Amino acid sequence: MLQRLDYVASFAVYITLGIRRAPLRVFAVCMPCQIELGHPSIEPFSAPYYEDRIAKIKCSRGHESVVMLQSQKFEVLLDSGVNALEQGFTLEAAATFSAALERFYEFASRTMLHHLGMSESTYEGMFSEMARQSERQIGAFLTLHALVLGTPFVPEKSIAPFRNSVIHKGKIPTPSEAEEFCTSIYAEILRVLEPLRTTCKPSIQAVVMTDLHKRTLSLAPGTPVATSAGIGLLSLAVAVNKPTFDAARKAFVEAVLHLDEATPQMLVMHKALFPGAT
Repeated sequence: MLQRLDYVASFAVYITLGIRRAPLRVFAVCMPCQIELGHPSIEPFSAPYYEDRIAKIKCSRGHESVVMLQSQKFEVLLDSGVNALEQGFTLEAAATFSAALERFYEFASRTMLHHLGMSESTYEGMFSEMARQSERQIGAFLTLHALVLGTPFVPEKSIAPFRNSVIHKGKIPTPSEAEEFCTSIYAEILRVLEPLRTTCKPSIQAVVMTDLHKRTLSLAPGTPVATSAGIGLLSLAVAVNKPTFDAARKAFVEAVLHLDEATPQMLVMHKALFPGAT
């Protein structure tokens, strides 16, 4: 369930994929320890998470807790995609960015429908009928974009043909082709996200909180839960995202490297606080 690593970012919980590491992992310290001791134990962990975006942690003092990502599915997929790109897996990067765009359309549609007053139960009943039909989802998004944001949305024409060649024909892109495709996806999401924030900010927060609540229901009663927005390529939690994919990618990689560089100091602090720690 858990691999102990010598990685920790600070006295709070930070999340990153960890370039050159797999699978998706959350880097964290034990929050129950901090509550019990009155200060962080600085015991670093790296725990995997999957579809539920929940990582399970058990510290050396016996505390069992979870870290729940606030990140929405499209944010996690973007992080996974850039991680694949950094490792040279161009096919996986392109496929994952394509999935991220579809999941962003879903998130944006859910947000705009909340803004219009649709209940969660009504949305779930409607979406269940189109969940396996991406064309219908895109059609719903285009309609809502015009209705709520006041302008027609014209998708970038180069995305669909390239996506189809990768997903349906198994095209293995060159690094430059994959980077260009990821750049287009990032820009496509960003040009919707900014007006969405301006018009529907309370609904964005409501959708994120509803998602957190639903995932919390899967946990055993009384399970200690820490949440984190983490470090991502593109994040709903930051006020201003990087304006280009290249800038966001560089910032993401630098953040991971900074975490690595902090390791020795964090280990020294942990051992000073707990001399018997291994």
